[in-house]
Amino acid sequence: PYVCATIQLDGADLGLFAMVQEIPYDEVRIGLRVEAVWVDDDELGTTLENIKYFRPTGEPDVDVAQNIS
Repeated sequence: PYVCATIQLDGADLGLFAMVQEIPYDEVRIGLRVEAVWVDDDELGTTLENIKYFRPTGEPDVDVAQNIS
């Protein structure tokens, strides 16, 4: 199993739909802090394909209730 999720970047109004890896699927949750895992430098381009996937940072979760408008 794998997880695709809408990733809300800090300061952004819209989310990105992307894969979340390096964590068991049943531990993924709303508010989980993640970071991008980038392709190798020789593969970098000018699209969102530069991001392989997102992984947890280990930081405390975002307080989702305070971010609902």
